[in-house]
Amino acid sequence: MSHSKGIFARGIAALRSPRGRDTLMFLLFVAISAVLWCVLSLNEEEQRDLRLPLKITNVPDSVTLISKGPEALNVSLRAKGTQIMKMTMGSAPTVNIDYRAYRSAGALKLSNADLKALARNAAGGAQVSVVYPDTLLIPYTTHPGFLMPVKIDSKVSAGIQSAIVGEPKLSVDTVSVFLPNSRALPDNFNSVSTEPIRLQGLSQTTTRRVKLIGPPGSRVIPDSVDVTIDVEPMIFKTRKVAIEPINVPAHTKLITFPAQIDVSFMVPMSAYTRGDTRFRVVADYRTITAPSTSKMIKLSLLDVPSRLQNVHLSADSAEYIIERL
Repeated sequence: MSHSKGIFARGIAALRSPRGRDTLMFLLFVAISAVLWCVLSLNEEEQRDLRLPLKITNVPDSVTLISKGPEALNVSLRAKGTQIMKMTMGSAPTVNIDYRAYRSAGALKLSNADLKALARNAAGGAQVSVVYPDTLLIPYTTHPGFLMPVKIDSKVSAGIQSAIVGEPKLSVDTVSVFLPNSRALPDNFNSVSTEPIRLQGLSQTTTRRVKLIGPPGSRVIPDSVDVTIDVEPMIFKTRKVAIEPINVPAHTKLITFPAQIDVSFMVPMSAYTRGDTRFRVVADYRTITAPSTSKMIKLSLLDVPSRLQNVHLSADSAEYIIERL
């Protein structure tokens, strides 16, 4: 503690010395010069490129804008340093387009001069030399939208030991399509399609947010939907199935040994306990060649549901005898 007091006392003594006072005076002048330089710099005008958010205001509830317009205007402006600092350090000022001031014949029409004036007003009177886009034409409609169903454009496949269950599901199955007042819905347009969905090797339930595609020059509300593809793991299952003789001539009986055979397959987990798995194991009499020295007949699977995978018989043939009736 005494050591720290000693260092502090020596520091005070150094500052009170003639050399210390000269150093303090020098630092004071440096600080004043820096402040003056900053003030002068901030009062000077400079050129800067900025991105100003764009907003359309005072739109009546009965009006739907066919295009939202750009999210922002790219502006090249000249302003004082203080203005530039305010616009860059804080939130950029918003360019407001008043629907009531620029509506004309079914569209909002803004010239280059209009956009420069709006940008200048938003930027606190700064000089605006360039604005992009340089003009705006935003159509609108006062007509109600056409209700249209949504059609899914998808090609999806499951990964190994997984299965897609059912059809893809939509978060919204009906949307509204808006067209400018002067246009009618095309005769051949009866649904709104999603953007193409192309997914492979899915191993779990997947949801994608996709855009909707309406007629050219239209607006779809909502403009995107969630598409969910249900995926389940596959489970091995075995069941006994009776062997069914087919194409047997009249007054003839084909008997197989065994009369039933095990069929193994993979089924989606949700269908494991269901007993509605239908398929046939057949022994076709026409496959027997005469004279036949073999006492075995080939077995085949028919009507196998598409949701099943790796379906196979425990044996590909069975013994048989033929009885004449």
